[in-house]
Amino acid sequence: MFNIHPASVYGFCKGVESATKQAITLTRSHHDGPLYSIGRLVHNERVCKSLEEAGMRVVMSPGDAEPGTALVRAHGIPVELWKEFEDAGYTLVDGTCRLVAANHRLCERLHGPVLFFGIKGHAETVSTVSHIKVGYKVIQDEEDLDGLDPDALYDVVVQTTFSSSKQERFCKLLDERGIRYRVRNSICAASSRRRQAVKDLCQKCDLVLILGEAHSANTNELYRIAQGEGVRSYMVASCADVTDEMLIGAHDVGVSAGASAAPRHVTELIRFLEAKGGVIAGAEADNSDDL
Repeated sequence: MFNIHPASVYGFCKGVESATKQAITLTRSHHDGPLYSIGRLVHNERVCKSLEEAGMRVVMSPGDAEPGTALVRAHGIPVELWKEFEDAGYTLVDGTCRLVAANHRLCERLHGPVLFFGIKGHAETVSTVSHIKVGYKVIQDEEDLDGLDPDALYDVVVQTTFSSSKQERFCKLLDERGIRYRVRNSICAASSRRRQAVKDLCQKCDLVLILGEAHSANTNELYRIAQGEGVRSYMVASCADVTDEMLIGAHDVGVSAGASAAPRHVTELIRFLEAKGGVIAGAEADNSDDL
């Protein structure tokens, strides 16, 4: 027998929740032509599969299908791609997270040069830097800070789910090198709360399970935090990934999930652990959704 400790906050953030609710509404009410999402709506295979079964197909470019109604993913899409879809005759519904959209507007106003702290190739990074009208450089690792102009004043914009520890380290390196900069935004507060909740779990648990997919930036960050706290931890995509060997010797099992994990999938994981002999040690966070 072991105790189950759900994180104080987990699962869908407001941006993902909003985009998902928009998708559900469209699948239930849309009857005029084909329905799409531009790219995978969120980093959650089960949610995307459910939407596809409800009639929302994924397209990556305008030429992938005949024009119809297309929902823009929570991460946003590049300016050029938006125009291509509209020019091809698609009707776009904007599901961009409000914080990501705010960063888009911020980037349009900057006079540069810009350092974007983010994951190269990530959907949010690609969409956000497309709004920058001056010179910019994406900073994912320390070596990306090499070769900066010592006479420039850089505007720093941070991906909403970027690692807070990496941001702090990068800023310290800029200070040490005498590079002038201004940080123009901050990491999403929801991401920060989820990270603190994982740290809190690590203070009372000897095993932490992080529910989410490997290509989710915020899920990876939660997993990294748990590992950094010295607690045995695993990232799992579903109950099927949890083995009996993982649970051997565990007395207090913490459960959290990335911002793209549907709360009911976290509930499924908790019920699975209960069936394995676990007992809930505290009240579960009040998270719910329609998928």
